[in-house]
Amino acid sequence: MTMKWLRRLFGLSALASAGLFAYAWAGERARMTLQTYRLPWSPGAGLKILHLSDQHFGRDNWIQRRRLRRTKATLAAMKPDIILLTGDFIHDDAGFNAVEEMLRALPDAPKGVYAVLGNHDYALYSYRELFHNIIKQAQAAAPPRQKLSGLAAELRQLLQLAWNIYRNERLRFAVTPNHTAELIHLLNSYQVQLLQNRAMPVPGRRDLWIAGVDDLVEGTPQLEQTLKDVPSGAHVILLTHHPDVAFHKSAPREGLIFSGHTHGGQVVIPRIGAIHTQGTRLPRTHPAGYFHDLPGGAQMIVSRGMGESTPLRFRCPPEIVWVEIV
Repeated sequence: MTMKWLRRLFGLSALASAGLFAYAWAGERARMTLQTYRLPWSPGAGLKILHLSDQHFGRDNWIQRRRLRRTKATLAAMKPDIILLTGDFIHDDAGFNAVEEMLRALPDAPKGVYAVLGNHDYALYSYRELFHNIIKQAQAAAPPRQKLSGLAAELRQLLQLAWNIYRNERLRFAVTPNHTAELIHLLNSYQVQLLQNRAMPVPGRRDLWIAGVDDLVEGTPQLEQTLKDVPSGAHVILLTHHPDVAFHKSAPREGLIFSGHTHGGQVVIPRIGAIHTQGTRLPRTHPAGYFHDLPGGAQMIVSRGMGESTPLRFRCPPEIVWVEIV
């Protein structure tokens, strides 16, 4: 009798696990939610801001097509003053067509469309390639001692990756360059202002500037250089793919910061929080959303993103962000 109940319990547990995995892989990822904020920030009072981040467009599939349909339907009803794009447009070079489809769907924004690049706009991090290298090393035609040495090195890299996830540190593995120049050309062709370590005034406002800094992991961020042309007394909207820039000593005081990169953790466990926040200073219990206690009195919005790097989401749906400054 005991064994019978144990078998039933095991079967139910396996069925529940399979259901949760199916939901995380195909259910929540296909949703596209709208997250709205009303922020008290007097320098930008009245501004309506559309913030899109972390699309991670890649090879065509039904989830990506469904996301694009929902994105276009949502954007069609919006009338923003400014559109902010905070990087990771592509997961790999197969995503350029989807990026262009999204850019065509952007609503008119009288004060401009601005962007920075993310780490995946420079390079693809591939779990598949990582495991493929391990298998290749195991199958390589080499002397046994050399083969074992190479396999041990690959396994150490895998263990280091697992340790970094556990410690919530940055991940960088199996890097394959993406065609960044092609992405920049595409953004320019749709009149997107790419703010790679530069700042400019918001049209019609000399007291309000918008700045963007290069990616913290794959780029060459120069925050102090970016902000040097901002006049004394002017206020800054800062774009950065990686939210850790907000904690830098040179981050704009009392500014408004927009970021992404964390994907909200993607998989959020009750009472524990996100499995991983992409190696940022943000806690597992608060890897995305609104932050108001930053150094210098700045406020920050970190998007959960519209896509993801690992194809799983649980209790953390993708989002489009709408901000009204009051």
